[in-house]
Formats: sequence, C-alpha cells, structure tokens
Amino acid sequence: MEALILAAGQGSRLKEGRPKCLVEVGGRPLIDHQLAALRWAGVERVTVVVGHQALRVCQALPEDTDVVHNPVYAATNSLYSFWLARERIEDDVMVLNCDVLFHPAIARGVARWPGSAIAYDRFSGQDAEHMKVAIDNGALEEMSKELTPSRTRGENLGIIRLSAEAAATAFEAAERLILDGRERDWLATAINQTAREHRLQCLDVAGLPWVEIDFPEDLEHARRTVMPAIGAEIEAAPLLTPATAPAAAA
Repeated sequence: MEALILAAGQGSRLKEGRPKCLVEVGGRPLIDHQLAALRWAGVERVTVVVGHQALRVCQALPEDTDVVHNPVYAATNSLYSFWLARERIEDDVMVLNCDVLFHPAIARGVARWPGSAIAYDRFSGQDAEHMKVAIDNGALEEMSKELTPSRTRGENLGIIRLSAEAAATAFEAAERLILDGRERDWLATAINQTAREHRLQCLDVAGLPWVEIDFPEDLEHARRTVMPAIGAEIEAAPLLTPATAPAAAA
C-alpha cells in the first residue's frame, strides 16, 4: 500500500503564514500526524506533492519521503497536483488532502478495504464548503460541493483508496481534464469519472474524531477537541461501516 498526500496549496484562509500541513496540533505539524496514522495503518511508502513553501515542507518530512514538486501551485488545484504524481504511483494507493486531522482507525479502515473506497461522515455535509457525497447502493455516485440536500448522504473526508486499476483510470481522467484547461479543478472531478468505471465503496466514519482544517476556527477545534479525542484508546476504535442502501440526509 502506498499513500499520496496532496500538500501544495497555500492555505491562505487559515491565516497562519505557513502551509496547512505545517500548522501545529498537539505540538507537532499536522502532516506528522497523518504520516503516523498511515504507518500505523500499514502504509509502506508515502509520496508528498509540495508547492507553497516547498523547502519548509520538505524539511518537516522524513528523509525517505518521495517528493513531487508542483511549480504552478498558485494557478492549479488538487487535480493537477494529483496528476503530477502519476509516474510515482505503482500500486494501490491512498490519496489524502493534507489538511485533515483524523483518527488513525480511519486510515486503517480505508487501507484494509479490499478495493477502492472513500471515507465519508454521514453526520456532516450541510455546509457550502463541504465536499458532499451522493451514494448509490453503497458506492460513490458523485461528490461535489454543489450537491442538493436531497442527494447528500454525508461529507467526503479527503481520504480515498484507489486500486491500481482505479488509480490508472483516475490519472487518465485527470490528464484529459488538464488538457481541456481544467487544471484548477478539484481532484473530485477525476474521482467522479473514475467512479463510473470502478466501484468506490463509501466507508462511514461517523463517531470517529476528524476535522478538515480550512479556517482558524477549524484549527482551534482540532487543538481543543479532535486531538484529545484521537489520543484516547486508539487500539479500541471501531471498524468503519460500509454504506448500504441510501439513507435520509443527516
């Protein structure tokens, strides 16, 4: 199992003067918590796409981390950063946004799923900023910030597992989109196209602590609430629950 962390963005809304992945939570950079969770889940190799303050990010990474540089990070988005790593990924891969603090059991559940999958939370997905998910028979139908409440079944965490075959399809979809001038798209655009050819099981993390850190209030929540909850009894955390038939929005 490999992992790909997308960490090229500027994170200007956080107003920390540093990349999101370097904000401190529990006395450690956010990306350090992600790497620890991935190691605990059995991930053997990690690639990180860097951009904004790239040298500073690289200095915070273990020496054996594979690094890909996005030189046009200010004019692109997660789709482009994902595509840049296409030559580095050779096997099944977990793709993560760098701004998520999450319980290691989430990484474990996604890593152990025997196929492609995404982590989602059925108790979230009401805000405009949320990357919402629509689910059909337990699998991803579509993810978008513009999904209507009637179709929304929760929020995507930004943690996705792709089989080697699904990853190849996603990279091909990303390349087509970029050639069409859509380098500012979210990775979700390519994942939606991939979901038409490969089943992406939706794994529910409801009840496990996590937070996407976009704004100062998110960082405060991460420090005061999420990090203390993560530290409590990691080994006893429940397994993730696969989505089944569509349920009413929370």
